[in-house]
Amino acid sequence: MKKTVFISSTAEDLGPYRRAVWNVLEDLEVNVRGMEQFGARTEAPLETCLAEVDGSDIYVGIIAFRLGTVDESTGKSYTQLEYERARQLDKEILIYLMDSKNAKVAPEFIDRDTFRSTRLDTFKRLLKENHTVDTFVSPDDLAQKLQRSVGSYVEPKQPSAEEVKGEFERTASLLDEFLLIPKAVAGREVRLEVRLAGRPFPASRGICSAFNWEFGATVGLKVQITKPEGYDHSGVEELYLSAEQARHFLPVDEGEKRDIYAQLQFADAKLTGSRARFRPMVEYVLPLASRSFEHLQANLLGGTHRVEPEATLTLRLTGAPAA
Repeated sequence: MKKTVFISSTAEDLGPYRRAVWNVLEDLEVNVRGMEQFGARTEAPLETCLAEVDGSDIYVGIIAFRLGTVDESTGKSYTQLEYERARQLDKEILIYLMDSKNAKVAPEFIDRDTFRSTRLDTFKRLLKENHTVDTFVSPDDLAQKLQRSVGSYVEPKQPSAEEVKGEFERTASLLDEFLLIPKAVAGREVRLEVRLAGRPFPASRGICSAFNWEFGATVGLKVQITKPEGYDHSGVEELYLSAEQARHFLPVDEGEKRDIYAQLQFADAKLTGSRARFRPMVEYVLPLASRSFEHLQANLLGGTHRVEPEATLTLRLTGAPAA
């Protein structure tokens, strides 16, 4: 039996995004439900929305920068009430948030009112706490991500060799742009084959802050791009994972190849290191011009400095020792 997918979002600001999603879902073995099909009904609009959620298997929440229609009795948006109904009924839930850093949004599609923006921020925090959310920057980007996510719930379709080749060609085009005008394509998703080039490491506070990732819950990996060819020395050589992603991705063997989808990331910030330090470290500063033993000895004794840790690691007793 076909799965039924319900698309939940605000309308006016996300019209092109809904159309892109609708088009890609119609090519899968699923039924698609949403406001486009409501038509004239006797039920109140909210009742109609919730009834559609009840009859669906998968809830897709697409959230941008508008709260949307608010139900007067609860003070919550229709989108939030639809989400809460889906969660109450234990539906499969997929959440997509518009990328606040990289997406291009018309000013009229951003809530400026304090009440509405505060309610929207609270709803987004709730979604992030309850789910692993994905972000999107354009209708095409959203459609591609949703196609793969929903595709995992239906009969899998093996892509043809031509389709795989097309994906890597698209990646090559985006990488070319990324290396030239990174801000213009930041947030886009690409398919890559990478060779794992080192052991995983905790991401530094600086890099987490630059990309708004959670410090202490982000893991980095050195990688080398093997597909598409020609980008193995491009300078794009670090892959970052959330704690939840790392649990599924790790452990890894150095030299192992992985076929992945990854998001292109750009930060307008100068970063001095990507590896977090949880313990003190002493560095020895030796000028390259050092030639004499006396100069070398002086630098060994006085040319050192202590690098302080970025965080503290400790233990807390939670139970008695095993007998």
